[in-house]
Order: sequence, then C-alpha cells, then structure tokens
Amino acid sequence: MFIRIDARAGLKALILYLMSAVVAAAGDALTLEHATAIAIDTDRGRAALLEEAGAHRERAVAAGQLPDPEARIGAMSLPVRTLSLVEEPMTMLEVGVMQRFPAGRSRALSRDILESRALVADASAGLRARDVRLAVARIWHELDYADASIVALEEQRRWAAALIGGREADYASGGADQSALLGARIDALAIDALLIERRGQRAALQAELARWIGDAADEARQAAPSPPLPGTLPALQAQLPSHPLLAGLGHESGSAELETALARERYKPAFGVDLAWGYRRDRDDMVSAMLTFELPLFTRDRQDRELAAARARSRAAEARQQDAERELEGRLRALLARASVAADTLRLHEGDIGRETETGVAAALSAYRAGESSLAEVAAAQRRRIEVRDRVARLRADLRLALAEIEFLTGETP
Repeated sequence: MFIRIDARAGLKALILYLMSAVVAAAGDALTLEHATAIAIDTDRGRAALLEEAGAHRERAVAAGQLPDPEARIGAMSLPVRTLSLVEEPMTMLEVGVMQRFPAGRSRALSRDILESRALVADASAGLRARDVRLAVARIWHELDYADASIVALEEQRRWAAALIGGREADYASGGADQSALLGARIDALAIDALLIERRGQRAALQAELARWIGDAADEARQAAPSPPLPGTLPALQAQLPSHPLLAGLGHESGSAELETALARERYKPAFGVDLAWGYRRDRDDMVSAMLTFELPLFTRDRQDRELAAARARSRAAEARQQDAERELEGRLRALLARASVAADTLRLHEGDIGRETETGVAAALSAYRAGESSLAEVAAAQRRRIEVRDRVARLRADLRLALAEIEFLTGETP
C-alpha cells in the first residue's frame, strides 16, 4: 500500500523535531574550560616534567656543596719482617682527614647549570599544558561540528524519506517512472552511509576526549562559545617571546653558556688540604699538614676538548632558539591568514548565502502549496539550506580551531 506524504504534516513534524533537538545550556553541562582544566590537572606527562624540575633543584643544592671529607687511618714505618707495632721506635699510628676543593667556581657553576635545567623542565611543563589545552580544544570543536553535521544529515534524511514517499505515490498512480523512485532511494542510502561515517567519527572523537578527561567525557557537553577574533599581527608577535618553547630554549642556551664557563674553570687546579696526627709509642707524637693540587698541564685531549664541546653546544642551543622563533612567527602569520579567510567566508554564509537559501525554501514551499512545483523541488531547496548550515558549522569549527592554535602561540601558560 502506498501513502502520499502530506507536506504540511511533514513540515510540522520537522519543526517539532528541530525544536526538540535544541539543547539548553544547562548549568551542570561540561564546558570546554572545565574539560581543559581536568585534562591539565590529571595529565601525567606534565606531572612528570614538574617532578623532573624538582629533581634538578634538589641536585643543584647538592652540587653547590663541598665534597665529603676523606678520613684515613693506618700504620707507618712498620717492619716488614715482623709487622710489629712496638718493635721499632719509628713505627707510628696515624689518623688523618683530607678535604678537597674543586677548581675555581666549579661548584657555583654546577649548581647554576642544574637550576637552569630545572627552568627548562618548568618550561617544558608549561609547553605540555599548552599542548593539552590545544588537543582538548581540537577535539571539542570537532565534536561540535560532528554534532551539528549529524543533526543536519538527519534532517536531510527525513526530507529524503518524504521524497521517497512522494515518488512511491507518484509511481503507484502512474505519474512518475521507476528511475525517479530509484534515484530518490539511492540518495537516501547515500545519506545513510554518510550518517554512519559521521557517527563513527564522533565516537572516535569521544574516545579521544575520554583519553584526556576520563569519565567526565560521558557528561553532557556545552557547545563552545564564539571566541573573540585575534588582535593585530604586531600585538600578537609581541607575545611570542613568552611562549614556553622559546623560554625553554632560552634556558637551554643559558645552561650551555654556563657549561662553557665551567669548562674554562677546569683549566684551574683543584686543591686539597690534608691534616694528620701520628702516635708513636716511645717518642713524641707527630702532626702533619699537606696541601695537594692538580697540575692541568696536558690539556689538549681533556680540557681543550671539553671547552670545544661546550662552545658547540652553546652555538647549537642558540641556533635552535632562532629557528624556533622563525617557525613560531611563520606559523602565527599562517594562522592569522587562515582565521581571516574562515571568518570572511563564515560571514558570507551566515549572511547573504544563508538568507538566499532561506528565501529559496520559502519560495519552493509557497509554490508547492499553490500546486506550481513538486515536492522534489521543495526537497532540493531544503537540501541546499541544510548544506549551507553544515558549511556554516564547518567554518565555525575551522575558525575556532585556528583561534585555538593562535592562543597556543600567544596565550598565557595555564
């Protein structure tokens, strides 16, 4: 049995569905900022970097201390034949202590190097926080688009079903051939396939979100608000030096300079002070004091090599910092261009293109009610409107993704 679809009833059902699909922004809905805070607070990679920074600071305190003193105890002038302690009056029992003093400013420089490495770890933790923020924002905006796209496809599928019903009624009454009916069914199947694909993509995105925030990913989400457009290029460029990547490379460069200074200190001799007390059985006790020091005479294959290596590391750190500065600036310029194009295209689709498609739908419905057009023409006009809405959702996601990446480059570290 074939049933002709009533257009007004279909429109009423469609309007009721769309009204029910609108989700109010509930107070307990999970927001992007809340999800980001959860992800950063529970990120074990960032926690590991902070622990590493703490370890460097503990080692820095130890590196600034003198080496432990060395104690010695023994017997001197012992006769080989008997090994007796009382046979010879020259035999002496001796107790001594020695303290070594590293060369020059070695201790202070070693401490400063480790403190600089702690700052590198701190900067890496800040960079990790920005990475997490960007990763969660990307997933969130893609989920927003996936939700909007699924709603649009479901609406398009209902119009496709209405068109199939009309084609079946026309075919049953002899008003249309079988090819038109088959074409409508093929179009509906294509929409079904695309729906399956989009739902699968959404499930994958949901799993990625759960990787960052755990069970909180199952809560109802609140769509991200429209972010403000970025400032001018000079204003944003002025914020790039505070990026944790550049800060970390700056600390690495400083650490390399300190290592160069430490290598120079190794040309200086290290000293040691040795104090001892000797006990003799039948004679006066003896005391001895000695000063020992290194003789850095053969520096070609040790100190010279270490200094050359430290200088090479310093040049490498400086080159990496300059390369990162150019990379971030180029990335910022590209993102600003991308955001500008997305914003302009979005305004066009939300403005003139959106109004034209709405006008087209109204005209098609009016003509259909007057008997001057077919349901297929109404469905075609609705499909164009749905496609524009899907395009608007995609452009919004692209703009928000570009702005999230700009914030990654210029925003404050959480």
